[in-house]
Amino acid sequence: MRRTTKEERELFQAALSAPLKSHGKPAVKRRLRKRVMRTEAPPGDDPGEHSGKRHTTREERALFEVALSDHAPVRKIAPKTRPALQKPPAPQKTPTGLDGNTARKLKRGEIAPAAKLDLHGMTEAAAHRALTAFVLSAHRRGDRLVLIVTGKGGADHDHRRGVLRLMVPRWLEEAPMAKLIAEKRRAHIRHGGEGALYVYLRKTKS
Repeated sequence: MRRTTKEERELFQAALSAPLKSHGKPAVKRRLRKRVMRTEAPPGDDPGEHSGKRHTTREERALFEVALSDHAPVRKIAPKTRPALQKPPAPQKTPTGLDGNTARKLKRGEIAPAAKLDLHGMTEAAAHRALTAFVLSAHRRGDRLVLIVTGKGGADHDHRRGVLRLMVPRWLEEAPMAKLIAEKRRAHIRHGGEGALYVYLRKTKS
C-alpha cells in the first residue's frame, strides 16, 4: 500500500479549500480525499522508483483535475445594460389664437378692422393711455381685429412718430393688454402698411 507524499497532501488541501459552487459539496471532498489515500501506484507508472523522486500517477492527476474543476470559484458577470435613449423634448408651440385661414386673410388684408386708433400728434404718455383704453374697450365690445396707426417715423418724419412706432408693440405685450391679444402684426398696405399694426383680440369669455 503506497502512502501519499507531503507534496500531494499540500496540493489536495489547496484544491479542496477552493469555494464551492453549491451546497452539499463537503461530502464530495471527503470521498475524493479517501479515494486518493487508498490509491496504489500502478506498476511502471511511478518513475520515482528509479530516479529517487516520485511523480504523481495518471489517476492522481485525474483526481486533481476533478477536484479543481468541481471546486473552482464561480465568477458572475453582470450583463451589460445599455442606457435608455431619451427622446428630445418636442418644441413647444406658442398659441396665437389664429387659425390658418384667418392668418392668411390678415396677411392679404382681406379682413376689415372693426375699430381704428390714430396716435398721430400724441405725446408718449398720452399715447400709452389712449392705447390701453382703446384695447380694453374693443375687447369688451367683442371686436376681434382693430387697427393702431403709429406713423412710419424715421429721419424724414416727426421724431414723436418714430418713438411711438417702437413703443406701441412693447406696450401691447404688457399688462393689462397682453392677456387680451391673440396676435399682432404689421398691417397690410391698404390699411397703412409699415405705419400701422393689426391687433387681433381674443374672444371675450361669456
